[in-house]
Amino acid sequence: MDKTELLKKYFGHDEFRPGQAEIIDRILAGQDCLGVMPTGAGKSMCYQIPALAMEGTTIVISPLISLMKDQVENLEKKGISEAVYINGLLSPIERRNALERVESGEASLLYIAPEQLRSKTIEKVLMSRTLVRIVIDEAHCFSAWGQDFRIEYMFIGEFIKHLQESKGLDTPIPVS
Repeated sequence: MDKTELLKKYFGHDEFRPGQAEIIDRILAGQDCLGVMPTGAGKSMCYQIPALAMEGTTIVISPLISLMKDQVENLEKKGISEAVYINGLLSPIERRNALERVESGEASLLYIAPEQLRSKTIEKVLMSRTLVRIVIDEAHCFSAWGQDFRIEYMFIGEFIKHLQESKGLDTPIPVS
């Protein structure tokens, strides 16, 4: 399906809001992308639609546990079952189930708390997947408060570099 068909099928809209189609096109083209839009303008849809259209795993680094949970639940209500989240509040069974879904390819959209980037288990699962994009959600929080917001944000670049080197990738993993 193309982006407009996915928009209609899952989100019930006939056309994109201003800026969305351009961001989606950049993501689908494998380019890095910075999307700055007001609250409620549909930024999440800009990476969710490509994640549904592309083969591989999209990682969404999100600082807010409640937001991750809401994003996944809202996608499930729309009939999208390819999203999971992992954070420190999951039980061991919930965490294992989410990791198994990513590892098997059943889940192609992984919402993850920045603290989880240091997990060897998560690294192992991500090494087994084709990573098509890393999204840093709510990045304005980090830019406004710096490392005092979440020190783990300081390691995102190192995490991406380590994944690229460990996987022996010739081209960088695109970032949004």
